[in-house]
Amino acid sequence: MTTINTVRYAAISLLFLLAGCSHRVPEATIEVIDTSLSITPRAEKAALDAVQNQIGHMQRGDTLILIPITGDAANDAGGRVLRFSAPTERETYDTDLRRFQEQARKQFAAWVASLDKHQSRTDILGALDAARQEFAVLPNGMNRKLVVVSDFLEDDATYRFVSASSLTSPAHARQLAAHLREQHGFTLHGVPLCLGRLESSDFVPLAAQRKEAVQAFWTAYFAAGGEPAEIRFDGTGILADTERGCFGGKR
Repeated sequence: MTTINTVRYAAISLLFLLAGCSHRVPEATIEVIDTSLSITPRAEKAALDAVQNQIGHMQRGDTLILIPITGDAANDAGGRVLRFSAPTERETYDTDLRRFQEQARKQFAAWVASLDKHQSRTDILGALDAARQEFAVLPNGMNRKLVVVSDFLEDDATYRFVSASSLTSPAHARQLAAHLREQHGFTLHGVPLCLGRLESSDFVPLAAQRKEAVQAFWTAYFAAGGEPAEIRFDGTGILADTERGCFGGKR
């Protein structure tokens, strides 16, 4: 009887395990990645290597959307957004996943090669607008999250954070953030947010007060989303492990 009960218990446990796996909620992750000239080559390579590793670990039904931070997101981002959707129907020996990952790696390599290696401008605000639009068309029933890795130094046709008078103090920075948040209509509606800093040749020489103002700007800009907006120091580490690196498994 003991042996029979043990076998029954093992069979029931396996059924519960399989049922839990079948009810896994797919992940929908949007990653906004800075590859402008201010990002050091070492940091850029580490970030892109981490994304490639993520692709290899995508599970059925997961979506990964990559948005590069370009000089003019309104003109550039549409043709440069890379979208991956892992298959949902299982094939024998996981052939479906292996085929997807092989194709995805090729697409990712082509995407990396297409990025402008001489891009000096950094339109972070425009890239975030593109991310918001991507979230709007994602199907319901997915665990959504937004990851942004950059030096967070906006440098578009209007604002240059390394020298703008509106970022001479945290108070001025918060005022600008409130104005631009309203102008862009940016809200996340509870989407978990992760901000990671990438090593930057432009960020290091900034005065301490301007660095503080940059942090204050983004904290205020993301405040309407209802999620904390702390910029973590290890941007590449966050990409390498988005769960433990930032979200801690929160949903």
